[in-house]
Formats: sequence, C-alpha cells, structure tokens
Amino acid sequence: MANQAYENALATGKVVVRKWWVNTNSQNDQITVQFQQEIERPQNDAGSINSLLIGLEQGSESLGNTTRVTALRSFNANQAATVLGSKQGDSTMGGSVMFANDLYHALGLPADIDLAIQVTENFTKNPKAPSQTPKVNPTTGEVVVATNPETNTQMPVYRHTDIVIASTCNHKFVASESRTQAPVVANPFSVLGEINS
Repeated sequence: MANQAYENALATGKVVVRKWWVNTNSQNDQITVQFQQEIERPQNDAGSINSLLIGLEQGSESLGNTTRVTALRSFNANQAATVLGSKQGDSTMGGSVMFANDLYHALGLPADIDLAIQVTENFTKNPKAPSQTPKVNPTTGEVVVATNPETNTQMPVYRHTDIVIASTCNHKFVASESRTQAPVVANPFSVLGEINS
C-alpha cells in the first residue's frame, strides 16, 4: 500500500528520499539513494498541454501540471545508514519520510541551503549509464523525439537529472514533436544555397 506520508511530502515540492539500497556495483562501501521531486511540467509541447487539459477535464489538475522526476546519488554506506536508519529502505511503502535537505544537513550541509532536482533534456545518452534509454511518452509508450538544432534531424530525447542547490536550479526541457512533424527551416537559402530559376 502506498505511503500517504510520502505522497504528502512530495506535494510540498521539496526533494524527498524515495528509496535506498547497497550499491553492489561499487568497489567502495556505498549506498545508492534515489531522490524524487514533483516539479511543474513545461508547457511548451503538445504532450504536456494535452496532459494539462485532460487533468482539468477530469477534475484532477495535478495530473497535468506536474511531473515527478528522480535522481540517484551514492553515499558512504556507514554515514548514510546512520542518518537513514538502515542500509536499505523504501519510503513509498511506509515508515518515516525524509527530505533530501534533512539527509544532507545531517551529513554537514549548512541548514540554510535547499536542494532541488534539476532536469536537463538533450539528444545525448549519459556516457556513464550505458543502459540509459530515451524518454518515453507514458500515455502512448512511444519514444519522445524532437528536432536537434545541431543536425536539423529528429532524434530521441534523453533526460538527465541531478541534485543541485535550489537557487541555481535551471531546468532545460526539449519540446517533443510527433515523428511526422518536419523541422521548420526559417530561411531555405541558408540551407540550400541559391535556388536556380
């Protein structure tokens, strides 16, 4: 059963500790912590606007104007487990809920610093995550594509997230397109040269 305390914590807009586990891929004694935050959706593409409209039509505004993003970080296992209370846990399934600010403050971050999850979308796969897959539209299951301005071709969009100081958080979203939508060329002469008559 979902943890209502976790849902309430997410609704604050703060970064929440979602899950944590022993990182078996690390040579060091590490715990991987997954953070989650509810942020405003960009209103610059058809998919986001459609979700907002559906949410309004169905009387559930939160469906359309927010999205939940996650970020992973690795911590010294002993230090993190001391603060988290164990080396493994899942706040979504019950128990106490911790904000990222509280975890980092307990580890020594000054109390006046707040954290956020920053989203950066682009056309590049994370070189440190060889299994990363492109962004997928949850409604249709299709890979999200957009026109890469560097190549002027439609390419899959990749989403990258990181924990940052909230005051410096600057999301960079890529507006999705349908696969049939052709890129707009502002000036055909700059692309094709002179047109012969």
